[in-house]
Amino acid sequence: MKNKRSSHYEKMIKSTIVLFLVDLFGIFVSLNLGFLLAIIFNSIIGLPAPAFATALNELYVIYIVVPFIFFYEGIYSYRFDFWHETKLIYKGLFLSFLVILAYLAMLQEVHNYSRSIIIFSFLSMIFIIPLLKKLTKEKLFQLGLWKMGVKVKSDNKKFINSIFTNPYLGYIQSKRKETPIVFLDSNKKDADKELEHEIAQKHQVMFVPVMNNYQFTSSEIFELDESRVNLIVLQNKLNSKYRQVLKIVYNYTLALMSLPLVLPIVGIIAWLIKSDSDGPILFKQERLGADGKIFLVYKFRTMYVDGDQKLKEYLEENPHEIENYKIYCKYENDPRITKIGEILRKTSADELAQIFNVLRGEMNLIGPRPYMVTEKEKIGKENAETILKVKPGITGLWQVSGRNELTFDERVQLDKWYVYNWSLWMDFVVFLKTIKVVLAKTGAK
Repeated sequence: MKNKRSSHYEKMIKSTIVLFLVDLFGIFVSLNLGFLLAIIFNSIIGLPAPAFATALNELYVIYIVVPFIFFYEGIYSYRFDFWHETKLIYKGLFLSFLVILAYLAMLQEVHNYSRSIIIFSFLSMIFIIPLLKKLTKEKLFQLGLWKMGVKVKSDNKKFINSIFTNPYLGYIQSKRKETPIVFLDSNKKDADKELEHEIAQKHQVMFVPVMNNYQFTSSEIFELDESRVNLIVLQNKLNSKYRQVLKIVYNYTLALMSLPLVLPIVGIIAWLIKSDSDGPILFKQERLGADGKIFLVYKFRTMYVDGDQKLKEYLEENPHEIENYKIYCKYENDPRITKIGEILRKTSADELAQIFNVLRGEMNLIGPRPYMVTEKEKIGKENAETILKVKPGITGLWQVSGRNELTFDERVQLDKWYVYNWSLWMDFVVFLKTIKVVLAKTGAK
């Protein structure tokens, strides 16, 4: 048993050292890249090129500050999911940036350093360090160093699957008694006794709270010493006027910044639709907006004009598709869809037309997908009161979590989760995941 434990801790130490060295390498690469970008930037604005020694030697303090703050954030101590750890990395880099500037100002050396090198170096770290960590952990997992045996006591198959199919976490299933970590689902009967039993014997016990519809990572926990009770403060951030304004500003900023890229694509799509089949370029449909107000959502036309007749004939020959539609609100093979329309749907490019809904103030870039008017009763009164508080989005959690592979009820639960737990970071993650989903063509039909 001791040999197994020592082997386990040796692997932990080795993998932590490797990850620490990879971070130092990421800083080194970022400083050099920052130096090159600073040369280009300074030449554009007419300033002299910075000295090369500044990037490699004189800013050595960055090699100390960044890893120290990463250590303080627990990045070398805990196993986080990629997106959660990336959030901590960004937070650590921002704090490190402020500390470096304060340090140089305190030594009255700030004017002797190229600010452009410092800025571009930290901007480079935003991309380089998370990417290197992901590649390194996946490689260490393949080599067997980034693996930790854990036991999971839960009947939630999705929860179990999310733990053991994520090499970034590095957990593998173990049945050994000396397993140091146990994942416990607190929905289980006698969960308190189970937790007390496990924590008396194990190094760590991780458990899923009973209220699993809320994001506890952004909550505040207060201690009431006299009663030995913890108070967990949850916030519905989209109920805050300040954050509503923040989301509006963020939404319009992203929309306007994306226009130079989106408009040429819109023009190409319009030409392809006209070349493929007769009919209008845009398709308009009534959908439920914020506060349940009905608005016309724009989509690029993906169906034949006489699609209804084609569908009627198809359903007569394939009655099983009626049941499929009841579950997923989609047909497995829809005869109404044009050749170009099929491509647009698989890449979700048909929804790019909704950028005009965003500019009109009817939709957000990120949010719950707009429901059809006929689906209001199916959503349920209480669910609708929550989901329809916010403007629908061009993309959202449904698109990046399986889309057509999810049932209608699962979609509703995802939208509720989004409203209850919204943050700018969540919108940023959904935006990046949407790009991945579009490129991989997953979950869209």
